[in-house]
Amino acid sequence: MSEPNTPAEGLEELLSLEEKIHQTIQLLKTTRTEKEELARENSRLRSELEAQSRTARALEDRVGRLEKEREAVRARVQRLLEQVDSLTATPAEA
Repeated sequence: MSEPNTPAEGLEELLSLEEKIHQTIQLLKTTRTEKEELARENSRLRSELEAQSRTARALEDRVGRLEKEREAVRARVQRLLEQVDSLTATPAEA
């Protein structure tokens, strides 16, 4: 910065600097507020993600149990069909 030539120029530079400081302070406040809002949103989203992960694990466990149950039912039905076939088979087929 160069030395002001007159007191009026010095005052203008001071006022300009003061305005820049106020703008910087306002920008800092805005940025800080946005950061706090983003931190809250981040926390909320993490909680949602954890809840959805728990739900997904529970559903995966349930699907696994249902698949095992389906296989057991399929095996029982197959055995029953084989028994029916053996009962309905003619003596020549047996």
